[in-house]
Amino acid sequence: MTVEQLAVADTNEAFYRAISSGDFAAMEELWFPAEWAECVHPGWTSLRGWEAVRDSWKMLFDSGTRVAVSITEVRVRILGDVAWVSCLERNSTADAEQIHTSLSQATNLFVLHDGRWRMVVHHASPVPFLTPQPPAAGTLVN
Repeated sequence: MTVEQLAVADTNEAFYRAISSGDFAAMEELWFPAEWAECVHPGWTSLRGWEAVRDSWKMLFDSGTRVAVSITEVRVRILGDVAWVSCLERNSTADAEQIHTSLSQATNLFVLHDGRWRMVVHHASPVPFLTPQPPAAGTLVN
């Protein structure tokens, strides 16, 4: 990766650290507070505007639910002052009785503002778990 791609990747990783640590101040610092900011949490409808996005993170962090997110398959692209990252999110949440895990495909968009990459869009869609189909009768499987 180039130096600029590494800077975007670092900002992207800071986003996931903020989620996993429940650090609302860090989350606020990462986002560009624009009326055109958007966020789609896995399984949610689109939130538009910085206030709606901000309120969603505040609600999630204040809920007391611990969330841990690890990312893989990170790809960074930059075009001028806009960058995007695609990655797989492995999400884990814990409540008093059990741990829940899921997988999401995410796209995160960033703009370069005052020398810093700031998030403007986070879109995460659940990846469905498909159980393998048994082979049809008479099919050889090695």
